Amino acid sequence: MSDEAVKPVKKRSLFKWLLIIVVVLIVLGGGTYTGIAYLKHLPPFEPAGPTPEEIAAQRVAQEQAMQGDLSDRYVTFDQAFTFNVQDGERSHMMQMEVALMVIGPQNEELAKQHRSLIQAVISEVTARQNYSALVNQSGRQRLKRLLLEAIRSKMSGVVQKPVVEQVLFTNFVMQ
Repeated sequence: MSDEAVKPVKKRSLFKWLLIIVVVLIVLGGGTYTGIAYLKHLPPFEPAGPTPEEIAAQRVAQEQAMQGDLSDRYVTFDQAFTFNVQDGERSHMMQMEVALMVIGPQNEELAKQHRSLIQAVISEVTARQNYSALVNQSGRQRLKRLLLEAIRSKMSGVVQKPVVEQVLFTNFVMQ
């Protein structure tokens, strides 16, 4: 009888030890993962993303940076435009210097890059004018409007945006 009584006690004792060893291994494995995850920023210890306040501050900073760069810039031409305009049978000489107002450095670079194209448009539009229409201020304003529309149309076809905001005459002489 003593042998039979000893076996169940050994089995119970062995089962307890196995249970303790399994629990200890689980705790050690979990602790090891927790430590490594904390050090390597793995889940659940990964750093949180930006807060809504930080996101809003970034957007405001981006908008301010874009708005700060939207200053008026002027593109001028190296030479004045000189034309002959007709007034009935008589021919008159017209000379004008043109400046283009653009907004922002990107549009300034596009206008400078396509300066030859813009010169061709100015020459084409101005060649169709007559002297009597350009003598008064309203005729010159109409010419500015025609030049602006023609330049915007041509630039929209080339770079898909109008680029030029205003056409300015810095010198306008007719004889």
